[in-house]
Amino acid sequence: MKARPLVLSAAVLTMAISAATGQSTSPKVTERQQDMKAMAGAAKTIDAMFKGSSPYNSKDFKAAAETIRTYSGERLAALFEAPVVSGGSKASDSIEADRPTFDRLAAELGAYASVLSVAADRNPDVLGPDMRMKGGDATMGGPLAKRKAAAPDPMSMPAEHAFHTMLQVCTSCHAKFRVKSE
Repeated sequence: MKARPLVLSAAVLTMAISAATGQSTSPKVTERQQDMKAMAGAAKTIDAMFKGSSPYNSKDFKAAAETIRTYSGERLAALFEAPVVSGGSKASDSIEADRPTFDRLAAELGAYASVLSVAADRNPDVLGPDMRMKGGDATMGGPLAKRKAAAPDPMSMPAEHAFHTMLQVCTSCHAKFRVKSE
């Protein structure tokens, strides 16, 4: 019940900002923005559990992971089909120019979210040591970094490592495909 007024408020705010700036926001852009906000909120939920600022709850952890998984992959890629650039959007036309990279990052986001979802199922009571990063689980520069070896299989890494790598996917995608604020 509470989510509906929040979504409505966000849509009204987006329309008000667009009207004030003389831009009209398309329904596709509004949907993209809502999905991105949902994924950001889900990531904050997981982050709080890893940091210990929120108690671990496997159902909430899994729900957050599933939110990210649902809004990533093919759904995310479809929301950024041409024309990408539109009023009220921060998406860059470089998405159209480098579609394979964008689609790969969208798919990787979903793969890492799946790892988190499975980890929640495997750890119903406690955020155990097998979910934590180990000393050698360095992140190696992010998804767009040049690699000497193939990227590790997401299912073979601890959930915390998958989470940090997933956040690097978000950062890399925004760095490459989001218009820089002035």
